[in-house]
Amino acid sequence: MNMLKNHTNACFFLPVLLFCSSVHASVYHLPQPWRMEAVLEGRDESFNDERLMHRFSYRHSQPEPAITDNGIRGTGGSVSSKRLYHDFRFRQDFGFNDDRQAFLLDIQRSEDLDGYYERQLVGFRYNLNDRRSLWLQGDVFGDKARSDVYFSARQAVGSDGWLHGSWILSDAYFNDKTLTEDRLTTLPYSFYLQWHRPGTTVSATYAAPARLDSDSQRLTVRNEHLKGAVTQHWQHQQWHYTVNLEGEHSERSYRLDEAPTTAQDFRREYYQLTLEAQWQAHPRQPRLGASYLTLRERGYFGRALDSTGTVKRSEPLVFGSLAFPVNERQTLRPALYGSFPRVDQQFASEDINDRDSERFVGKLMLPWEILLSPRDNAVLTLAASFRLHRAAFGGGNLQLHWPL
Repeated sequence: MNMLKNHTNACFFLPVLLFCSSVHASVYHLPQPWRMEAVLEGRDESFNDERLMHRFSYRHSQPEPAITDNGIRGTGGSVSSKRLYHDFRFRQDFGFNDDRQAFLLDIQRSEDLDGYYERQLVGFRYNLNDRRSLWLQGDVFGDKARSDVYFSARQAVGSDGWLHGSWILSDAYFNDKTLTEDRLTTLPYSFYLQWHRPGTTVSATYAAPARLDSDSQRLTVRNEHLKGAVTQHWQHQQWHYTVNLEGEHSERSYRLDEAPTTAQDFRREYYQLTLEAQWQAHPRQPRLGASYLTLRERGYFGRALDSTGTVKRSEPLVFGSLAFPVNERQTLRPALYGSFPRVDQQFASEDINDRDSERFVGKLMLPWEILLSPRDNAVLTLAASFRLHRAAFGGGNLQLHWPL
C-alpha cells in the first residue's frame, strides 16, 4: 500500500482538472491489471526521439465509438521500419430478455510502455434492477494458466452516469495449470474503478503487490503498479474543448539467478497531459492542441533488454489540423505535429544504444476520411505522413471507427 500513500496528493488533484478544462480517451480508461509477460520481459527496445510522437499522431481521430461504447475502434501505424503501433478494440454488449441480461464480448490489442498485449474478454451481465448490475468476465487463452477472471459491479449515478468497479484475479489458475516450474508465491489481483458521466470519465487500476518465482526466466520478481486517466470535454459557444491526463507509477524488484544476493529494482513514473480546442462552426473546423509528456525509468528493464539503465524523457508537443471536404462522404484533414523531445537514456549493456539528445522532430500527416455508413457514422481513415526534421517518409496510418 506504500504506492497508494505516495500518490494520495497526486490523486487528490485529479478531480480538480475536471472543472478547469476529450481528446480521444486514453487506453488507461480500460482495466490494466498485472501482465506476467510485461513484468518478466518488459519491452524489447529502447525508444528513439521520434517514437512517442509517432504514437501520439496515430491516436484515434474519431470521437465515436468512445472507449465506453459498443463498436469497433482501431488504429495502426508505422513507428519505424520494423515496428507497427496498433490499438484495436471490438466491444459489444449483446442484451437479451429485455436487456436484463447480456453476453459481453471485448477484444483488445494494444501496447503500453512494456510492449504489446492482447485481451479477449468474454462474459455475462445480469441486471439486479434498473440501476445496478453484476458482471462476470474472463480473459480467455488456449493456455489456461494465462486466463484472468473479472468480478464487476456497476451502479447508476444520477440520470446518465455510472460507477463501475472490478476485482481482477490475474493468472487465476496459473499454479495449477502451468506446464512450467514457475510459481506465483503471492497471487496477483487488481482493483479497477471508473466513474463516468457524459463529458467526463475518470478511471484507475491498482495492481496489488504480486511475486513470481520464474524458473524459465531464471529470476524472482515482485510487482506493484497504479495506472489511471481523466478525460473531460465540453462545449462553449462555437468551440469544443477537451483535456486528457494519464499516468502510471510502477515498482518492481528482481532477483536474478546470476546475481541472487543483489536486488535489481525498477521504477517508472509516466504522465501525459493533452489539451485541445476545435472551432466547430468554422468551415475548416480548425483544431489546435498541446501535449506534455514526462517519463522517468530506472533499474532493471526485464529479460527482453536484460540490462539496467535509466531513461529521462520530457516531450512538449503542439499540433493542429484543418478540414477540407471533398464531397459528402470524403474529407481531407491535413495535420502538423511538432515536438522537442529531451532524451537522456543510458544502459549498462553495450548492445543497447545510449541516447542524449535535444532536438526538434515534426511530421505532416494527410488523413483521408471516408464515411462508410452515414447511418452508423462509420469512418475509415487512410493517412500518409512525412517527417519535417529530415526529408523522409513518416509512416502510414489506417483507422476504422464503427459504432454499433
